[in-house]
Amino acid sequence: MKKWGRLGLLLGVVTLTGTVGCEKEDPAKEYRAKGSDHLSKKEFRQALEQYELALKVNPDQEKVWKEKAFAHIQLSQHDEGAQALLKYMEYRKDPAERLELTKTIADQLQKAGKMDEAKTQLLKLMETKKDAIEKSELQRTIAEGYRQAGDLDGAKREFLEALKINPKDEASLGWLGAIYAKLGGVEGKDTPAVPEHLDKALQYYDQVIALNPAYPFTYINKRIVMAKYAMHEQQQAQVADAEAKGTKNKAKAAELQAKALEHQKRAQDFQKQFEELTQKFTEAQKAAKAKAAADAAAGQQAAPPTK
Repeated sequence: MKKWGRLGLLLGVVTLTGTVGCEKEDPAKEYRAKGSDHLSKKEFRQALEQYELALKVNPDQEKVWKEKAFAHIQLSQHDEGAQALLKYMEYRKDPAERLELTKTIADQLQKAGKMDEAKTQLLKLMETKKDAIEKSELQRTIAEGYRQAGDLDGAKREFLEALKINPKDEASLGWLGAIYAKLGGVEGKDTPAVPEHLDKALQYYDQVIALNPAYPFTYINKRIVMAKYAMHEQQQAQVADAEAKGTKNKAKAAELQAKALEHQKRAQDFQKQFEELTQKFTEAQKAAKAKAAADAAAGQQAAPPTK
């Protein structure tokens, strides 16, 4: 079971027992009290049963919607939690609190796989931002939700929107490279290569390297694409060579042999670039480790002496 943690603080978990003093007859009070008792014991399913009964009696109960949302989320019932939070937010007027609730609602909708609804909530947050970097980060959050849901077309669309906001958004460029690499067939040895997608992947990885040449792992990602491309060209060379040997037409055979040599040369070029990328990765990784060690040493020197 999840710990209550920050979510409990955000939702302000309280008990819903009666208040001191006179109050009107409230037929939902008993259900609320039972729900609160179950919630305090982390008996979330039983708490939800009581909250449902309370809301049937009277749906206009702010705190019940809040505690109902909390219980749903603890049970990983993400869509139900989001819907309860939306009802709870109708009662809240403080802008800062509404923003925090909007973030939680969007997160729950993403986890429920309702990306279009999550996008709507995140775009509301974006309207509150003026900084391009903050806006692009929110747009990238939308894109990553689509990617995690397996909707690569939706992810591409949203990452491209992030780049319209911030053309130097390194993370969005890197994810676009990864998406096109996947579409290009890099994830399976026997998956057919799709050169036009591999070309796009290389273009995006080159942009990332131009922005941050010190980051080692972009070289690895680009190297994977190069390996797939080299294998593809080698296979194309073998196909052309076999076809040349199988035809009796001398002109056609010569044409196919020339084609085989062209593919072979491209395969060799990609292999050479693969090796160069391996060297660049090694150098960048060494430099990153050296910098990390230097930063750690500098931090120790700057630390005040302990008594």
